[in-house]
Amino acid sequence: MIQPLECIDRLYLDLMYILYESHSEKSANKKFVEILEKALSLSSKPNRGRLEDNLSYLNKRHRFLVYAITRRRTVKIIYFVDESKKTVYVTDFFATEMHPSKIQLRG
Repeated sequence: MIQPLECIDRLYLDLMYILYESHSEKSANKKFVEILEKALSLSSKPNRGRLEDNLSYLNKRHRFLVYAITRRRTVKIIYFVDESKKTVYVTDFFATEMHPSKIQLRG
């Protein structure tokens, strides 16, 4: 099961901003849906993402998947898995052109 966190509205808005600032409405909408589908696909294979070293201090074993917005721009879908609840929590959509230390501030 994928479980959104309370801050999911902010995450969606951040993601939409990233997409709409550099794409047409049609292209941004398509990419938005593709990113959400990729996040939802975590319910079948939640541990397939790589560990996110920048969030290791939280001790939740955050992982990420990468979605290519363009050849030069990507978004990390950052999440962790609560094995006891069999639930995936998406915690961020992080534009990789941002400075990596900002992951810790947003985590």
